[in-house]
Amino acid sequence: MKIGASTISHRDCPLDRTMFQEFQQAGIESLELTDYHPDFSYTDTAAFATLKTAMSDLSVHLNSLHIHLEIFDSDFDLATLNRVQREKTLTAYRQAVDVMGVLGGGILVTHHIQIPEPDTSLHAAKREAFLDNLHTVAQYAAPQEVSFALENTSRGYTREPTRLVELMDELGDPNVGICIDVGHRNIVGDPVEALQIAGKHLITLHLHDNRGEQDEHLLPGLGNINWNGVVQALDEIAYSGVFMHELSRSADLANIRANAEQILNYEA
Repeated sequence: MKIGASTISHRDCPLDRTMFQEFQQAGIESLELTDYHPDFSYTDTAAFATLKTAMSDLSVHLNSLHIHLEIFDSDFDLATLNRVQREKTLTAYRQAVDVMGVLGGGILVTHHIQIPEPDTSLHAAKREAFLDNLHTVAQYAAPQEVSFALENTSRGYTREPTRLVELMDELGDPNVGICIDVGHRNIVGDPVEALQIAGKHLITLHLHDNRGEQDEHLLPGLGNINWNGVVQALDEIAYSGVFMHELSRSADLANIRANAEQILNYEA
């Protein structure tokens, strides 16, 4: 299993070869990029071609790009019922797909899923709109070998992994799966159970720790998550993706490799 890390720990620095080399030298085999970095633009395709070359030269695998399109424009919403807003949103998501295509393909991770709770009046309509719009962008993404991963959150509709599985079952697109964020789940439930529920739909991970009260993004082992149980669950569901860390402190980068090896080799 490849050991990976999100560049969110270095979010104040530009995405470039120097950053990738720092991750490579720390023993990171696979990256998840994020769009929080300075000067990140979904329209600058030349910049992403340069990033692809840099990762190729360094033999660093690109697993995913964590997209937060709503920070660029609050109108972006795949669950919108407004026709104009829908077209604007689909254009933005297609641009994100194109970026991933330039990078060589991979997974677009999103937790921006604005489906209201089941007991609200607009739940059914917005849930249907979300599925229809996600299907549209998934079909656009497939020829570019781009997938989508829907991530669980610690509040709102997607706090329950069963709801993500239900979305997957109804959608039926083979290039849409689930990202389980174990830290998010630890605040509201059992991360091990969440992985088991995701099962065959799990295509990527966000690994970090906390004490069950807030989203701390700590190095695994510094909170109260059962990491032995996490690894056992991944084995049970035959997860074949990247062991992807999403940590908040740049200083933790140097410790990820040894930390991951200790967790993955742990035996009860």
